[in-house]
Amino acid sequence: MKSILSVGLLACLIISITSCDETRKVLDTGSRVELNGTYNVDMLNGKSVSSNQTIVFNGLGKTLSGNAGCNNYNSSFTIENFKLDIGDIALTRKACPEMKMESEFVAALGKVTSYQKTDGTLNLMDANNNVLISAKTAN
Repeated sequence: MKSILSVGLLACLIISITSCDETRKVLDTGSRVELNGTYNVDMLNGKSVSSNQTIVFNGLGKTLSGNAGCNNYNSSFTIENFKLDIGDIALTRKACPEMKMESEFVAALGKVTSYQKTDGTLNLMDANNNVLISAKTAN
């Protein structure tokens, strides 16, 4: 009797763990799809920007790309348990007169750990929930 009860409890535990893992995968995929799209950056480290910085999330491909101000960039990203992790960023190597905003933008992308998306605005935040980059959905 005890062995039947033990086997039953073990089966329930395995099903629960598997179900939680599958639920997490569904939520992570949903988050990637939610980010999908093109965004125009309008705030960087709390300051308005007027450059042509863009962010393009490809949720299904798990890639991130866009224009950093002068150069184009691309990267991969993952979302796990609502944590956004942007991989190493590759940039083209154009020489432009003003590179400060681009450097700040790339540095900010490297610090992103989470996001919030509401009403067409995407906020990318650091570990302390400070908004590093704010961008509007492109039309």
